[in-house]
Amino acid sequence: TDERILAGFRRFSNILKREEFGHHGKARILNTLVKNGPMTQRTLQEEIEISSSSASEILTKMEEHGLITRTQDPGDSRGKIVTITELGIARNEEFNAEKKKKASDLFSCLSKEERETMASLMDKIQADWFANGLFYGDCRKHKN
Repeated sequence: TDERILAGFRRFSNILKREEFGHHGKARILNTLVKNGPMTQRTLQEEIEISSSSASEILTKMEEHGLITRTQDPGDSRGKIVTITELGIARNEEFNAEKKKKASDLFSCLSKEERETMASLMDKIQADWFANGLFYGDCRKHKN
């Protein structure tokens, strides 16, 4: 049974990665900026639990596409303040609508009660894995 669960997690992980439309990092950044407003690049990296090199790469692409702006941090000459643009806000709404639709489609075979049970069991597993040091950062803050 344990092996079946692990195999299931692997298959689910592969499908979810494929179905993220290649913008998971962008979506997390945009959601964070919509929720919290402008913030330093370092704070943003910590909030979404991403390395500075990955953040720089993603943010550069996002800036080139007009989703965010980066300006000099007045409190730190080497730091940047990241701000979402109107285009970024609109794209964030599109990402969230796509995600909601995809989630609904992916789990349509389950009843509402089965979905609640599955979510509760996954929360329990995450909490245990976090307590045992298997998660980077704090998975508890990502609960929806």
